[in-house]
Amino acid sequence: MNVLGRTGTPYVSRTATLVFGAALLLTACKPSDVLSVPPPAGVTVAGAYNSQSGAELLFNNGKGQVFQGIARGFSGLIQWTGLLGDEFQLVSFVYLSTDANIEARRTTGGGGFGEAGDATLQTLLAARVTLLQALPLLKQFEPAGAKSKVGEAYALVGYTELIAAENYCAGLPLGQLVVGAGVQYGSPLTRDSLLGTALTDFDSAAANASGSDTIQYLAAIGQARTLLNRGQFAPAAAAVAAVPTSFVYNTDLHPGGYSPGGQNLYDEQSAYFGCGLVNVADHKGGNGLNYFSAADPRIAIDSTIAETCDGYAYMTVNTDTVWYFPTKFGYASELVPMASGIEARLIEAEYALNNSDNATWTADLNALRADSADTHVDSLFPLTADSTTTASTTEQVDVMFRERAFWLYGDGYRVGDMRRLVRQYGRDQNTVFSVGPYPEANNPALPTPLPNYGTDVSFTLPTGAGGLADPNPAYKGCLTPTSTA
Repeated sequence: MNVLGRTGTPYVSRTATLVFGAALLLTACKPSDVLSVPPPAGVTVAGAYNSQSGAELLFNNGKGQVFQGIARGFSGLIQWTGLLGDEFQLVSFVYLSTDANIEARRTTGGGGFGEAGDATLQTLLAARVTLLQALPLLKQFEPAGAKSKVGEAYALVGYTELIAAENYCAGLPLGQLVVGAGVQYGSPLTRDSLLGTALTDFDSAAANASGSDTIQYLAAIGQARTLLNRGQFAPAAAAVAAVPTSFVYNTDLHPGGYSPGGQNLYDEQSAYFGCGLVNVADHKGGNGLNYFSAADPRIAIDSTIAETCDGYAYMTVNTDTVWYFPTKFGYASELVPMASGIEARLIEAEYALNNSDNATWTADLNALRADSADTHVDSLFPLTADSTTTASTTEQVDVMFRERAFWLYGDGYRVGDMRRLVRQYGRDQNTVFSVGPYPEANNPALPTPLPNYGTDVSFTLPTGAGGLADPNPAYKGCLTPTSTA
């Protein structure tokens, strides 16, 4: 009997010992411990959770973990993808010196550096387990008027799988959780198989939306984003046709002083440290976009909130005394978009581009630029013909992904998009990601020098270093190199 009531329900073996309950909100394991826990002897839901309140407690904990995995400062997806990609530059080598390898595109660690992406993966996998445990209880105990939580839980499970597929190398093993038998291990998955698993969960979310537009739109965007990653542009656009541009589903972490629940990246730096440990990047590594110097209203900058950490030793070679805060996230910052109608319109535009319908593509992008009522961004001029209808195919793809980069800046999409440029549009990774000498190669705070940018385009899966091993005997780490998009 499948505890979740559906065949083949994915379950991540690496976090198998996480217990049912409120303690799941915060994981006690170090990032490297994500592979070291043994599987449970069986699966038993404590009696305290066999109620509506118990089901909702598990659900809320899992939801909070998803938000932490995406947005939490210093251990969330947004920081690490911003550094691996071209959105952020590292400016504090006091607190983050052993993580500089992420910015330098050497994600496997070694030489005193860590696999910083592991912390994000651990949180997301813990969230996934919690939500999968909550699902049968929500189905059993939630009253008819609150059944949309079932759909929301499925959607959040789908996002954990989608995010892993976008940002990590292939090889994540998903198994099945069976009552009385513990974990039935699955084989490591290719990226496409993991995306297929996510799509199944988004389909389940849509089927269990129970009349909630919010959950229906959240599921639709998850479906479309997954299909986009598979290169299925037409069904992706169809999936989001009904999503209004004004829609937004936010990660929601508390603003203000530091607390165990965590704040999002944008709030935590100023609230706890009084400075910005990472900054808005500009032409990073030669290929990065000009996020700061473009003076684009979509990334409006406030330079008065807090300074960078100038009082600490070993900052950047060219110390920047100003923290450039993207005002789109608000201050104190609490909400970071996880899915939005803006994303829906961009997906539709990319479909038009891939359908060689340049007129519709241009109209879609310019309509979004003109819709200040829904986007809350003013003073965006329309794209001109020389960058759209009369531009070369290469230039049009550049414009499409630049529009995505500026609309979705700092939300955790960029590495996935950069990988798609390589995988789906045939770009050489050396024309997309940072290349050449790493500017902080010999910063004295580094454990060892980092002379040049590496070649990684994704985060690695934990490799069992230090004697740790995944309990799933089929797990071998990455199926493909982290340099492969």
